[in-house]
Order: sequence, then C-alpha cells, then structure tokens
Amino acid sequence: MAGNHKVLIVEDDQATAEDLVEVLRSIGCDSLVVATHQAASLALQENGFCLILLDLQIKYGSDGIKGNVEHGKSLLREIRQVHHDHTGRTYWLPVLIVSGFANEVPVALEVMEDGASGVIQKPLSSHDVSARVRRALEASGRLTHDRCGEKPPQQVATPDGVVVVSIPGDRVGRRTRVMIGRTAVDLSDSLVRLLLHLVVAKGDGGGVHKTDLGAKDEQGFKGISNLRHELKPALGPHIDIIANDHHGTYTLIDSVRIGSCDTQKLLAIGDATISKLANRLAKQLQTRPKV
Repeated sequence: MAGNHKVLIVEDDQATAEDLVEVLRSIGCDSLVVATHQAASLALQENGFCLILLDLQIKYGSDGIKGNVEHGKSLLREIRQVHHDHTGRTYWLPVLIVSGFANEVPVALEVMEDGASGVIQKPLSSHDVSARVRRALEASGRLTHDRCGEKPPQQVATPDGVVVVSIPGDRVGRRTRVMIGRTAVDLSDSLVRLLLHLVVAKGDGGGVHKTDLGAKDEQGFKGISNLRHELKPALGPHIDIIANDHHGTYTLIDSVRIGSCDTQKLLAIGDATISKLANRLAKQLQTRPKV
C-alpha cells in the first residue's frame, strides 16, 4: 500500500492541533483533526487510521461547555474495544496520549492499563512528538505505510506461552464478550456458564465434572465441544485450553491465566447460574494476590 500514514488527532485546542499537524507533516504523515469524543467516534467508523494522538481533556460533543479528562479516557476504552489487535509488543493501532494531565502518575498509569501505547506530555516538543510517533509505528511493525493494509496479526499467547482469558462482559446482542488474548469472542449464555464454571474451578485449584455442567453421568457432553468450537477462531487450529481427564472432569490448562473480569456486567445478564458463578469469581478476584 503506497502513500503516507494517516493519523487521527483528537485535540480541542486549535493551536496544539495545528502544531501536531505540522510535526506529522514533517515526518510524512497525513492527519485528520477532530475536537470531541463524538467526532472521533464518527471518524473512526468512516476512516482507517494508522495511529491516534488523543488529548485526554476533550468535550463529549460539540455542545459541551468544558472538556473533561473522563471523555478522553472513555474514548480510549471505546477504541480498544474495537481495535484490540496486538502484535505481541504493542497494539496494531497505537494510541498516544497527548495531555497536560499525563504528569499525574495515577492518570498516566490508568491510561496505559486502558490500552494507551504511550504518553506525550504538554508543552509539546516537536522532536519528542515525532520520535514517539516513529517509535510507536515501528513497534507495531509498520514504520512504513505499506503494511497498514494488512490484517493485524493474531496474538493468542504471550511470549512465555501464557493464554490470558478475560471477561469484559459487554453484551453484543444476546451474547457476552470474552477475550482470548487480544481477540474478542462473543458467547451465548449457555457457553458463558460453561466458561465461568471452568474459570471458577481454576480459581479453586481444580476442575469441574460434566455432571455439574448439566450432563448426565452416563452420557457424553457436547457443551464443552461447542465451547471449544466457539473459541477455535481465537485460539487457532493447534491450541486447546480445555483439558479432559477422560473421566468427565474438565479443567483449564496450566498455561491459562485469568485476566480482568467485570462481574457486575455478568450479574446484569440476569441469569441465575451466571450470577452465582460471577459472585464466586468476584470473591476469588478480591483475594487474588496483586501482581
């Protein structure tokens, strides 16, 4: 793919936005400037971008009176829900935070946890901005624009072989979103129940028997097969994270690590079994050692 990188600038200060446009132009990047959360969301729906420069303190919409850092943080989380592909080193679509709030350590740490690829502090330095943009694109494997049209690489396991299973719990129609590594999978309620059984059993240090999953002892159990089938597009053809002792007990394999889980969203589904398991999971997460 020939041409220049295209960068989305989300900045409500006109002078700062113009400075960023000039810096990007100097390193061969085209740019589009928007000033609000709503305008950025629309731009992301209508265009493809190679990198995003995001000011945290922005208005939600054009009729807003004053910018608020929460609007920028909310936009970052929204971006990561859609653009969550990861190369193993960084996100395929880097988001660099440009904000005067970045020198506040708690905010800086929070945006990094929410998926920022880096933080640029104001007042801006042209050299610093250009260097950080270059590094972010290089880290994502796309220093030149010719790779930007490729499909993002699938990243299932971390470099040390760990597969992280997280449950953000967002509802997509009648399904619930889970994350296998950096890949989203939307599961039906019946499969969410099975996955939660396995997750809770892992937290307890064991497995779960098929009879506790709804199977009759003398029968085979198709539920786990269905769950494996739904997870396969995220895991690929050669990875199976569910082990079976051939006596009807299923476990998540040792290399699976349970990531963040939004148990409140799981409770909001309104399913009795999911709620019971979500409450058990919440207790496990509360007592889990901080890493």
